[in-house]
Amino acid sequence: MGTSKPRLCRLIYFSSVSSHLQESDLDDILAESTKRNERDGITGLLAYDQFNFMQVLEGEEEAVNRLYLGITADPRHQDVRLIQYEQIDHRQFDDWAMALAKLPEVPGNYINKLYGGFKPQLFSTRDALIYFNFLRNYLKRAA
Repeated sequence: MGTSKPRLCRLIYFSSVSSHLQESDLDDILAESTKRNERDGITGLLAYDQFNFMQVLEGEEEAVNRLYLGITADPRHQDVRLIQYEQIDHRQFDDWAMALAKLPEVPGNYINKLYGGFKPQLFSTRDALIYFNFLRNYLKRAA
Protein backbone atom coordinates (compact mmCIF):
# COMPACT_ATOMS: atom_id res chain seq x y z
CA MET A 1 0.00 0.00 0.00
CA GLY A 2 1.31 3.44 -0.94
CA THR A 3 0.73 6.59 0.97
CA SER A 4 -2.16 8.65 -0.27
CA LYS A 5 -1.42 11.90 -2.02
CA PRO A 6 -2.43 14.97 0.02
CA ARG A 7 -5.60 16.58 -1.25
CA LEU A 8 -5.18 20.06 -2.67
CA CYS A 9 -7.79 22.76 -2.45
CA ARG A 10 -8.36 26.32 -3.61
CA LEU A 11 -10.00 28.85 -1.31
CA ILE A 12 -11.04 32.37 -2.28
CA TYR A 13 -12.38 34.84 0.26
CA PHE A 14 -12.88 38.56 0.68
CA SER A 15 -12.97 40.75 3.74
CA SER A 16 -13.31 44.38 4.67
CA VAL A 17 -10.12 46.12 5.75
CA SER A 18 -10.05 47.07 9.42
CA SER A 19 -10.23 50.81 9.98
CA HIS A 20 -7.07 50.47 12.10
CA LEU A 21 -4.98 49.09 9.23
CA GLN A 22 -2.15 51.34 8.11
CA GLU A 23 -0.55 51.17 4.66
CA SER A 24 2.67 50.07 6.37
CA ASP A 25 0.85 47.03 7.79
CA LEU A 26 0.70 45.59 4.27
CA ASP A 27 4.46 45.01 4.31
CA ASP A 28 4.05 43.07 7.57
CA ILE A 29 1.17 41.05 6.14
CA LEU A 30 3.16 40.19 3.02
CA ALA A 31 6.30 39.23 5.00
CA GLU A 32 4.33 37.12 7.51
CA SER A 33 2.29 35.44 4.79
CA THR A 34 5.26 34.63 2.60
CA LYS A 35 7.21 33.05 5.46
CA ARG A 36 4.26 31.06 6.80
CA ASN A 37 3.03 29.98 3.37
CA GLU A 38 6.47 28.78 2.30
CA ARG A 39 6.64 26.70 5.47
CA ASP A 40 3.12 25.30 5.00
CA GLY A 41 3.22 24.74 1.22
CA ILE A 42 0.55 27.35 0.47
CA THR A 43 0.60 29.54 -2.62
CA GLY A 44 -1.59 32.49 -3.45
CA LEU A 45 -2.30 36.05 -4.32
CA LEU A 46 -3.78 38.89 -2.25
CA ALA A 47 -5.66 41.76 -3.90
CA TYR A 48 -6.05 44.90 -1.81
CA ASP A 49 -7.56 48.31 -2.11
CA GLN A 50 -7.95 50.58 0.87
CA PHE A 51 -11.36 49.06 1.66
CA ASN A 52 -11.19 45.34 0.82
CA PHE A 53 -8.99 42.27 0.71
CA MET A 54 -9.63 39.41 -1.67
CA GLN A 55 -7.31 36.43 -1.64
CA VAL A 56 -6.83 33.10 -3.37
CA LEU A 57 -5.02 30.36 -1.45
CA GLU A 58 -3.98 26.94 -2.75
CA GLY A 59 -2.40 24.05 -0.90
CA GLU A 60 -3.09 20.98 1.15
CA GLU A 61 -6.56 21.13 2.65
CA GLU A 62 -5.47 20.98 6.27
CA ALA A 63 -2.96 23.83 5.88
CA VAL A 64 -5.37 26.03 3.90
CA ASN A 65 -8.21 25.42 6.35
CA ARG A 66 -5.96 26.28 9.30
CA LEU A 67 -4.82 29.48 7.60
CA TYR A 68 -8.38 30.53 6.74
CA LEU A 69 -9.47 30.06 10.37
CA GLY A 70 -6.57 32.30 11.39
CA ILE A 71 -7.62 34.95 8.88
CA THR A 72 -11.19 34.97 10.21
CA ALA A 73 -9.77 35.73 13.68
CA ASP A 74 -7.26 38.36 12.47
CA PRO A 75 -8.32 41.87 13.60
CA ARG A 76 -6.97 43.35 10.33
CA HIS A 77 -9.89 41.62 8.56
CA GLN A 78 -13.56 42.32 9.17
CA ASP A 79 -16.58 40.48 7.80
CA VAL A 80 -14.60 37.64 6.18
CA ARG A 81 -16.69 35.88 3.51
CA LEU A 82 -15.92 32.71 1.56
CA ILE A 83 -16.35 32.99 -2.22
CA GLN A 84 -15.02 29.58 -3.26
CA TYR A 85 -13.71 26.40 -1.72
CA GLU A 86 -12.99 23.41 -3.92
CA GLN A 87 -10.69 20.45 -4.26
CA ILE A 88 -8.25 20.78 -7.15
CA ASP A 89 -5.91 18.47 -9.05
CA HIS A 90 -3.27 21.11 -9.67
CA ARG A 91 -2.50 24.68 -8.63
CA GLN A 92 -3.15 27.68 -10.85
CA PHE A 93 -1.45 30.17 -8.51
CA ASP A 94 1.85 28.49 -7.72
CA ASP A 95 4.05 31.40 -8.80
CA TRP A 96 4.41 32.82 -5.30
CA ALA A 97 4.07 31.81 -1.66
CA MET A 98 2.22 35.14 -1.55
CA ALA A 99 1.95 38.03 -3.95
CA LEU A 100 0.27 41.37 -3.34
CA ALA A 101 -1.67 43.31 -5.96
CA LYS A 102 -2.44 46.83 -4.73
CA LEU A 103 -5.43 48.33 -6.44
CA PRO A 104 -6.00 50.54 -8.36
CA GLU A 105 -2.31 50.37 -9.34
CA VAL A 106 -3.20 47.18 -11.19
CA PRO A 107 -5.60 47.89 -14.07
CA GLY A 108 -8.89 46.05 -13.95
CA ASN A 109 -10.90 46.72 -17.11
CA TYR A 110 -12.73 43.39 -16.88
CA ILE A 111 -13.92 44.03 -13.33
CA ASN A 112 -14.58 47.72 -13.97
CA LYS A 113 -16.91 46.83 -16.84
CA LEU A 114 -18.59 44.05 -14.91
CA TYR A 115 -19.01 45.64 -11.49
CA GLY A 116 -17.98 49.27 -11.81
CA GLY A 117 -14.80 48.69 -9.79
CA PHE A 118 -13.26 46.33 -7.28
CA LYS A 119 -16.29 45.15 -5.30
CA PRO A 120 -15.46 41.60 -4.19
CA GLN A 121 -18.74 41.23 -2.33
CA LEU A 122 -20.40 41.09 -5.78
CA PHE A 123 -17.98 38.62 -7.41
CA SER A 124 -19.27 35.26 -8.49
CA THR A 125 -16.95 32.28 -8.06
CA ARG A 126 -16.23 32.37 -11.80
CA ASP A 127 -15.47 36.11 -11.83
CA ALA A 128 -13.17 35.85 -8.80
CA LEU A 129 -11.14 33.15 -10.52
CA ILE A 130 -11.01 35.12 -13.79
CA TYR A 131 -9.88 38.20 -11.89
CA PHE A 132 -7.12 36.35 -10.05
CA ASN A 133 -5.88 34.87 -13.31
CA PHE A 134 -5.80 38.37 -14.76
CA LEU A 135 -3.86 39.66 -11.73
CA ARG A 136 -1.41 36.74 -11.90
CA ASN A 137 -0.69 37.40 -15.57
CA TYR A 138 -0.36 41.13 -14.98
CA LEU A 139 2.08 40.68 -12.07
CA LYS A 140 4.18 38.17 -14.01
CA ARG A 141 4.49 40.59 -16.95
CA ALA A 142 5.30 43.49 -14.62
CA ALA A 143 8.08 41.57 -12.84
